[in-house]
Amino acid sequence: MSFLQPGMLWSLAVLLPLAAIYFLKVRPRRRPTTAYFLWEKIFQEKRSSSLFQRLRDVMSLVLMALAAAGISLALAQPEWKDERQDLLLVIDNTASMAARDGRSTRLDEAKQLAREIVEGLNGTQRAAVATAARSLTYESHLTDNPRELMDAVDSIEPAPQTLGDAALAELADAGSKFQRRRRVLFISDGSFDAARLPKNVELFKVGGAAENIGLAAADMSYLPGGENRLGVYFQTASSMTAPRECDLNIAHLDDDGAEQLFKVIPLKIAPGVNPPESFILDDAPPGRWIARLSASDALPSDDVAYLAARKPKPIPVSVESDGRFFLENSVQAFGGGEGLLHLVNDKADVVIAKSKSPEASRAIIFQPAGESPWWTELGEEVAVGAPKVLQPEHPALAHLDAATIPFAGARQLKAPPGAQVLVADDAGLPLIYLARREGRSAVVVNLDPVSAEFYFSAWFPVLVHSSVTHLVGRETPLAASYRPGEMAPTLTPSDEAASKLLIGDNPPQEIHGKSFALPDRLGFCELQNDAGDWQLATSLLSEQESLLASDAAPDSRQPISRGKAPAYWLTALAIALLTGESILYHRRKVG
Repeated sequence: MSFLQPGMLWSLAVLLPLAAIYFLKVRPRRRPTTAYFLWEKIFQEKRSSSLFQRLRDVMSLVLMALAAAGISLALAQPEWKDERQDLLLVIDNTASMAARDGRSTRLDEAKQLAREIVEGLNGTQRAAVATAARSLTYESHLTDNPRELMDAVDSIEPAPQTLGDAALAELADAGSKFQRRRRVLFISDGSFDAARLPKNVELFKVGGAAENIGLAAADMSYLPGGENRLGVYFQTASSMTAPRECDLNIAHLDDDGAEQLFKVIPLKIAPGVNPPESFILDDAPPGRWIARLSASDALPSDDVAYLAARKPKPIPVSVESDGRFFLENSVQAFGGGEGLLHLVNDKADVVIAKSKSPEASRAIIFQPAGESPWWTELGEEVAVGAPKVLQPEHPALAHLDAATIPFAGARQLKAPPGAQVLVADDAGLPLIYLARREGRSAVVVNLDPVSAEFYFSAWFPVLVHSSVTHLVGRETPLAASYRPGEMAPTLTPSDEAASKLLIGDNPPQEIHGKSFALPDRLGFCELQNDAGDWQLATSLLSEQESLLASDAAPDSRQPISRGKAPAYWLTALAIALLTGESILYHRRKVG
């Protein structure tokens, strides 16, 4: 047996004064009387019943002592079988938890339920508090201090995120790793796929059905074939039971942040996920845009999509070769108009060369010849075996079937130390590789474009384009909008390159590398580095959050206390004993 409130066992000390009261003798006062014969009969009856009187006093004492002991034990809250475990209280603080159910939000209900659970523990059971959104975040360590747990619950704020796979994986790990010693209680509105919830996690449902519409997807980009033709794509989702009419307002933000309404699109949004729609804005300037639904619903954060429209900044490329025609055409195939590559004569970011080793910081070299830091032990032409793609996911090979290229005219050579060999033959001869040295980088293609007739292959301009964009860090274009916390490219060529991230009026954040995590907030920010200044946007854009599908996952809660507690039976027994003593011995005499 264990006691949840062992300090209350001190109340058993009440038995001592109780026994003293029963054994207390009251000495009668002496009084003179003139009629002794009137008392003589009473004294005779008293002497004949003295034994019974003593027995009656002892029985009364035993009953009262048992009643007092029962009440004391009930206050100590005994449990015959203690099955209590440490608790991990995980509160869902995703975007749907900010939806309003009447005057409060779902997150408010979840926090109130967590407080009630903490209060019910009475400091006799340990617990920890965490939040689940894109990932699992611990707000307090394992403790039996109710104040610390309450403060952790009160500090939880809603996050403009969806429930991520990483959070569910961490929930499953927390439940399986400590299954014998810890219970995982997930307090959520259930707006997620029930099949994704780990089986060892108990779901405590909060919130009810709520009417809401929102933008589940949005995108925009400039289209070829016209001046400032901006294509806009969007998709809506609704949890309402009937179709709803509203407007989609498209506004452009100027440098001062003032909104200028550009277009109003009437919509009729049906329940569920609606088919995607698109339209074109003519003479649309680049910069920051806002798409906003004119609706009053449970979740305002999904009514707005923040978008950044940008024209790709051309990458200057030059050619160093005796035969320039085909190399220049490979650049012009992706140049002109709104193309990404721009052919220049000097001050190029990337130099394309044939049979030469340019001194540029970034280069693409076809048909190696002569001495160069990009190869050693250059020999004669060799017959190449079957090409083998070693790194098919490398950006330089994007949209390229390198295994079908005839590497005619390849020469025996050795790649410099640390080079990434992307394609090689059966003998290990490097055919396409990427090398870096002292801040310089080069993609070397070991073939003769003329002998291999590579100039006439569709893979030739594709290889040039993929190699150029990878060398300058532009292989992954920026999206019009991201979800909060997602990774975005910095558009820099190396992991050592530094960038600055500007978020509102906050001091700039310095970041390093070719990618970074966007802030966990909705709105705009700006990325600054040597490649330029880039506007970035973050929006909710989540189908599951907009639908507020609280009936998607069923409630699976279990009682918090699993021990067998006899406190109620002890209390009932004490009441019965007191009632019996009152009925049978209510005229107990003292003395």
